[in-house]
Amino acid sequence: MLVYIQVLRLLAAVAVVAFHAWGVAPDGFKVPDGAISFILSHGGHGVDLFFVISGFIIFYATHRATMTPAEFLRRRVERIAPLYFLVTFAVVVLAMTFPDTFGTEGWYTPRHILKSLAFIAFTDGEMPVVYTGWSLEYEMYFYLAVALLMTLGREVWRNIVIIFSALAVVGRIPGTEAALGNYAFFVDPMILEFVLGVIAASLFVEGRVNWPMCVAAGCAIVAVLATAPASRVIMFGIPSACLVIAAAFISRKRPAPSWPELALARLGDASYSIYLAQVQTVSLAAASVAGLVPTIPPLALIAITSGIVLVLGLLLNIVAERPLLSLCRRVGRRRKSAPLIPEVRAPNR
Repeated sequence: MLVYIQVLRLLAAVAVVAFHAWGVAPDGFKVPDGAISFILSHGGHGVDLFFVISGFIIFYATHRATMTPAEFLRRRVERIAPLYFLVTFAVVVLAMTFPDTFGTEGWYTPRHILKSLAFIAFTDGEMPVVYTGWSLEYEMYFYLAVALLMTLGREVWRNIVIIFSALAVVGRIPGTEAALGNYAFFVDPMILEFVLGVIAASLFVEGRVNWPMCVAAGCAIVAVLATAPASRVIMFGIPSACLVIAAAFISRKRPAPSWPELALARLGDASYSIYLAQVQTVSLAAASVAGLVPTIPPLALIAITSGIVLVLGLLLNIVAERPLLSLCRRVGRRRKSAPLIPEVRAPNR
């Protein structure tokens, strides 16, 4: 088990939760401007680390596996979709039940809910019902691209790197984003963070650099540097890739991790639930804690709010995510192992 990759997943989730806790803190509980508020303001870039880890893990888990494109896509969808659908349903129910607290007029329309569930809310230029789902739309984009390339040839990972790099370069051509409108989603430089994860995993697994992939990614990075040097893929994606490759090699040197490392890795395994659990709860928790303890320091408020979301996320992982994933896997195995029933024909008379 790559223990420190799991630890990075936990850090990414906590960073995003702390960022939202910092952002929704009630008036009078804002962290004063300074180094700490600067760090908190960038916590949302834990998503960039998630994207790099995603590219790394998908390559690491499947590069030698013998699975069909359908099997690959099924396993990725059953890992992401059931819990996301459950949380989306819960958010909609809360909004309908307590509209003054959770509702937003004109937001919970059937069209918007369905597009959110289909991972295509970006086509309307809107966030999904579960606002953290915007990143899952990029994840599904990556999974679909990999599955499609699996049907077309053997060099899946080289091709995904080259194609995503080419799309990022196209997106840097002046006028492209304006022409594509909401569909500039497909050429956003952020897709290079999956590419960086794939390259990091390739280096870790194979012990060498795949030059075609590095050249393609390098050209895309240069194009982004020339047009948007402050892009998040430059400022946060590249450092995230360095963290991921370092964590992978450290994990290799820790074949028998200690119990604190295993405990952190267990929390990292719940990072997806933690990431989704913050929706609606982070603002409610911050307001509740501030109301109960009016003299609480702002940093303590953020820490307690983040801790509450962390606990809720772990509970969501235990109660919902793991059982749902186990159920999906059992159903998948049954379908795969179900014997074919021969056709019964009436005897000739």
